Amino acid sequence: MGTKTDEYERFVNPAWSDVVQLAGLNTKPVSASGSWITMQGGSRFLDFVSGYGAMPFGHHLPALLYRLSNDLHSPLPNLNPLGISFDAGALAAQLIELSGLPDGKVYFGSSGVEAVDAALKFAMVHTRRKGILTIGGGFHGLSHTATWLAGNSFWRRNLTPPPEDFKQVDFGDVAAIRAHLARKDVAAVLLEPVQGTAGARVWNREDLADIASECDLYGTVLIFDEILSGLGRTGDWFAYQTLRASPPQMVLLSKALTGGLFPVSAVLMRNSIYQSMFGREGAAKIHGSTFSGNRLGMRCGLHVLTLLRELKLRMNVCTQGERLRNGIEHAGASLGLRCDGIGLALSIRTTPECLRHLGDAVAARLWHALLNKNVLTIPAAHDPASIRLLPPLNVTASEIDFFIQAYEAALLDMQNEQEAT
Repeated sequence: MGTKTDEYERFVNPAWSDVVQLAGLNTKPVSASGSWITMQGGSRFLDFVSGYGAMPFGHHLPALLYRLSNDLHSPLPNLNPLGISFDAGALAAQLIELSGLPDGKVYFGSSGVEAVDAALKFAMVHTRRKGILTIGGGFHGLSHTATWLAGNSFWRRNLTPPPEDFKQVDFGDVAAIRAHLARKDVAAVLLEPVQGTAGARVWNREDLADIASECDLYGTVLIFDEILSGLGRTGDWFAYQTLRASPPQMVLLSKALTGGLFPVSAVLMRNSIYQSMFGREGAAKIHGSTFSGNRLGMRCGLHVLTLLRELKLRMNVCTQGERLRNGIEHAGASLGLRCDGIGLALSIRTTPECLRHLGDAVAARLWHALLNKNVLTIPAAHDPASIRLLPPLNVTASEIDFFIQAYEAALLDMQNEQEAT
């Protein structure tokens, strides 16, 4: 056997290894704590990726690890498919209470995309329709079905075309949604209240209310994909609460639910949808998966909810999110840069004015300039004019200030490069 890098290149994904090396990200991490990753050689990077939003506490929160250590040594079975998961019941009860879904039920899966696939299946069974309506710029995972729903055709290269019943409309085009629903063949409208992959685009309350009203009128299930935005990232338990919208018929969660430690997802649904799927005679297990409701995942979810409350992280999201937004806008407004999003689901978005000050491909160059200042951010896959910021929800004021100083220095470097050309 060769080095660990050689093994990865040979047996996993050599194409990704090439990308990592080209971007200058091939230095080996040796430790991680909170918002920081320490690399071989001692350099430290501020992690504003947070596992694509899956780590609300950053890396290795001691309080979470301590609580889990007790669960790891429990004599109880982790999987008991012929019994009842009492921890699943406890976690589901809390999620339903936090969501405001009346008389709700929860299905637990193992990943966000599994929740997406399950929700679409449930909606089709409930409505006895097969039409699915999604939003341009959206992203719901990369299973076969979810790839068809992606709001950028890049993901669908070399795939067969999506089913004719799968339609997509532009972000914010409520009139187009209404026109599709009026045909009475749409099982579900699937949307993200905050479109992370499109650069933190946010729906407004009025449009969400109109969509909900049209779904009710035409018997279509409205599904909010809160896999990224749920559980505190916008300053409330759910983004639709931050936007003052009513709960939909279904809500999808994953990522932050287990602090980035276990692959767990949740489909929150109205009882009527549950009854259509599972309430039929002999259908109690008509849908499921091997690790659904596993004890360690459920215990981790319960600990995460407790810690989100105890650490008052939703309040911290509002405070530090505003600090981050103000710093970004103060440093970049004169150069044509703006900050989009809500809470700590943010993006730095470039505008045409940036071309005059900073040259071409501003977002890509800014991402790399921040990397050179020891800050990790995310290119927005569905918007080349944006880079995404997903700090941990417990990010501190000093860490925000570190980012702003790095941002200001990166912009200065880019200005100097532009003036030198």
